[in-house]
Amino acid sequence: MTQPAYISNLKDYAKSRYSSAQDIADSVSDLSSESDRGAIILAATNIEDILEYSIVKLLPGLADDEPTRKRMFENDGQIAAVSKKIEMAYALGIIDKDYRKKIDLIREIRNACAHCRKPISLERPELRAACEAAMPDMLPHLIDTTAITLRRAFLTKCSFIAHYIGTGENLEGIEAQVKH
Repeated sequence: MTQPAYISNLKDYAKSRYSSAQDIADSVSDLSSESDRGAIILAATNIEDILEYSIVKLLPGLADDEPTRKRMFENDGQIAAVSKKIEMAYALGIIDKDYRKKIDLIREIRNACAHCRKPISLERPELRAACEAAMPDMLPHLIDTTAITLRRAFLTKCSFIAHYIGTGENLEGIEAQVKH
């Protein structure tokens, strides 16, 4: 059964990647106006996208074969789930064991935000505790632990993790952050 064009078009747009600096600027602007739930989901999605990009880079057969890449990474493909992308990135040496645990925790936080039926924000102790667990190295250096500060710290942590996945360079820890 074929999908209506409006559904196909929506799915294509939702899966499209950045194609310009303006796309990135628009996304950063959009992120700042999101709820805590939305910001966490988007930050985790960015990590997922960089995992997929890094995996594809190491699998040359997928670089020029879009149909095969889609079969592997979309719907019920072998590497469609974020957990499978994390496992594959670890197996390929893109991430180490420590980062595998960090990314898996962010995946759990993202899933809770995406699937929670009740309102959820960093005002909830359950979400706050999970996000704090994802960034123990940053907590002692925060000026305060208000929800907005924790949100910014969590998004920064996700950016550091995405940078690590894409480049292999660790920006975590105060020494690495001061260096940059």
